[in-house]
Amino acid sequence: MNAVSSLLIISASQGVIFGLVILISPFFRSKTNNYLSYAILIVSLLMLNVYLDDIAVFIKYPKVKVLYDIEWIFLFPVFFFIYFLKSINHDLEKSKKLYWLYTPFMLSVIINVVFNLEYAYKWYAYTWEHKGFVYKMIFDIQELGYYSFNFILVIWSYKILKEKKYSTHPNTKWLKKLCVWIFLLIISWILIDIADMIFNIGYEIGISIICTGTSVFVFWVVYYGVYTLKLTNDKNDILLVNPTEILDKRQQKELTNPDTSFSEDNIYFQKLKNLLQKDCIYRDPNLSQEMIAKLLNISSGYLSQIVNDITKKNFTIYINSYRVKEVKCMILNTEFDKYSLLAIGLEAGFKSKTTFYTSFKKETGLTPSQFRSKNKKVPNF
Repeated sequence: MNAVSSLLIISASQGVIFGLVILISPFFRSKTNNYLSYAILIVSLLMLNVYLDDIAVFIKYPKVKVLYDIEWIFLFPVFFFIYFLKSINHDLEKSKKLYWLYTPFMLSVIINVVFNLEYAYKWYAYTWEHKGFVYKMIFDIQELGYYSFNFILVIWSYKILKEKKYSTHPNTKWLKKLCVWIFLLIISWILIDIADMIFNIGYEIGISIICTGTSVFVFWVVYYGVYTLKLTNDKNDILLVNPTEILDKRQQKELTNPDTSFSEDNIYFQKLKNLLQKDCIYRDPNLSQEMIAKLLNISSGYLSQIVNDITKKNFTIYINSYRVKEVKCMILNTEFDKYSLLAIGLEAGFKSKTTFYTSFKKETGLTPSQFRSKNKKVPNF
């Protein structure tokens, strides 16, 4: 196996592994990430086809060449485009019009199946004038088509992200970077083809550049697109579940009745409790003593004194106690079993993993994972 073949099989294998992990792993799997996985698997299939061509599989077995001839590249921008739409909750994501995006791929399938049935399978043979010219023109248009189609969907995606409605979406920054990456890959791909035609740079050099770029791209996409954004998507999903509506009475009582002392009837403390229990302001990770003092129209120092005297806790610990109680309630509810503990903690208002784990351990004597394991129901057999 030469260096190019090795690079091709490594690139293809990496994509297959990452793609399947996204599809199978409960941590990564989601309707949005599935489309990202499909796109990565298509890239892997393209690399695999080039590898099989490099080791002359299609020459030895011409009847499977149709799998190489079909332009799977038409599916790559479609899956990424749908991933874009789902990532920002665009109105188009559920539109049936999206099915039209599969038209170029279906045309490629028809063209190449018809061609291979005649030349590879010898099912029929028609002789007609200008046959060779027509086939050449069709395949040239197909090649121009997949370049253009990729460009159009990437530019369309970027244009959507520039709209005011989506400019502040938490996923927009990452998706813009993804657009740039895909755009650069397409440009590199075209330039290598042109350089090969004009300067005859050589098959090995071109493939090596493409494989290296693709491998880096896939790794970057998997890390930033799946792992980093997984927490954001989990938080959005958890919001849809609406914890305050599904908690049972026992859990709700625990959440809305913090330990108090003799000064609980203080008017400002009652207002603070109302903000925490009804408005759930503790879910804001940037919540500060100054912000609450402003809401209550009192000084920050006075608020601190009220909280300290009544709860025997400082302000931060008191606010975190509400967050811990909500986390406990979510962990105890089976609706949240599919979400990571960190995602639950962030949704409850904790700003970081360290703060979450430290506060939870201090409040309960257990880590979040220990608490989940201890309270996990054992099924009856």
